This record gives sequence, C-alpha cells and structure tokens, in this order.
Amino acid sequence: MASRSVIITGAASGVGAACARRFAAAGDKLVLADKKEDAGKAFTKELVADGATATFVHADVANRLHVHNIIAEALDAYGRIDVLAHTVMEQFSAPFFETSEEDFDRIVAANIRGAFLINQAAAKQFVKQSKPEGATDTPGAIVNIGSVEAVTAAADHVAFAASQGGLHQLTKAIAMALSPHAIRVNAVGVGSIKGELDKDVAQKQLREATPLKRIGDPEEVAEVVFFLASEAASYVTGQCLYVDGGRLAQTDSMKEKPKDD
Repeated sequence: MASRSVIITGAASGVGAACARRFAAAGDKLVLADKKEDAGKAFTKELVADGATATFVHADVANRLHVHNIIAEALDAYGRIDVLAHTVMEQFSAPFFETSEEDFDRIVAANIRGAFLINQAAAKQFVKQSKPEGATDTPGAIVNIGSVEAVTAAADHVAFAASQGGLHQLTKAIAMALSPHAIRVNAVGVGSIKGELDKDVAQKQLREATPLKRIGDPEEVAEVVFFLASEAASYVTGQCLYVDGGRLAQTDSMKEKPKDD
C-alpha cells in the first residue's frame, strides 16, 4: 500500500496518539492536530525521532480558521489528503439540573461542530482530488471517534450523550452525502478505554460493567480505525463499529448486581 497523507485530530494522547503510531507504522505521512500544544509538539517530535514523517498543528477543530490551518498544513507538507481520523471527544459530567447552557453549548461545539467542520473540510479536498485533473487512486476515507453513549445514557452525562448521538447521526448523514463520490465515512464507538476516556469513573466499576472484564487499550481502537480507513473496508460506509468489550450487547439481566457485604 502506498504511503498516504493522514490527518489525525486529538492526536496528542489517548486514542489519537495510538492512531498516529498505527498509521506511522504503516509508513503513512501524518498531520497531527490538538489543542494541547506542548503535548502535541512533544509527541510529534517523539514520532519523528522514531522515523515517522509527521508535522503538528496547534488547533481547535471547533474553530473554522483552525480547521483551515490543518488542511493547509497537510497540503503544504504532502500535497494531498487521503484519510481523516477525527478522534476529538470532550467529556463532561454534571447533574442534569446543574448543567448550564454554557456547558451544553461547549460540549456540542467540541463534539459536533468540530466534527462537522473537519469532516466537511477534508471531504471538500477529497472531492477536488477525485476530479480528472487531480484524480487519486482512492477517493478518501473518514473515521470519527465517538462513544457507546451514542446509544446508552448516564444521568450525569446529558450534554455528552446528546453530542454522541449527534455525532453518530452526523457520520451517517455525511456518509450518504459523500457516497456519490465513493468517499467512505464511518465511526468507531468506544467503551471503557485506558487513558483519558472515562477517567472520572473507577476502573473497577468499568471492568465490572464490561463483559470482557477489562479496560480496552487505545491501540485496540487504533487497529479498528486503521481498518476502516483502509481498502480492506472498501465496502463499508455509514457504519459505527463499537469497540466496547461487549457492553452494548449485554442485557440488563446479564449485568452484575452489586454483592451484599
């Protein structure tokens, strides 16, 4: 497989960093974007020292100008874009009656507006590349990272759960909009993953809520993202593949009840 130009958002840590390592291992050229400037620069330097081709953009994908800068950096560095792995996912936990309008707007902006802006910008470039004067071998692929809370819901996650349901539907709608161009758009919904996801919940509780009885590794999510972005998934679009240790498959009767002391 020829080297691809890959944009990875939220790349400074967690699932985003794991995706960066996986694509780098395949010889792909990376544009890494994150709001965490120091961490992003340090991680990019680490990858390059290990032999990867990578550049970093300090950016907030909820900001249209920042999104423009990400696309411009990819084109300046590599002349094209082949894959977008959008891994930004901002969590928020608060009781429903204590969730402010500002809290709700911030989470929706981070998780839905940001996804819309970066998906749209990448897709426009994919379409340009698919025209005869600049045709590419493959039309391009987008993979968005979301949460199992696109399906489930927790009482203290009103804003977050709403944003995840929106991201799931956004992914499907964009997939339909881009299908005439053969551009594929999918999502990966994660359960309990080591690192920054679900960091406010005790790991013991997370393990007990997961049929496989363990917390997932970011690298396990990255493998699925890599698959969905590859030609091995050439007939897959508009889907959300859940990497959750079986959480969505279990019924309430299967969930472990707290043991009496």
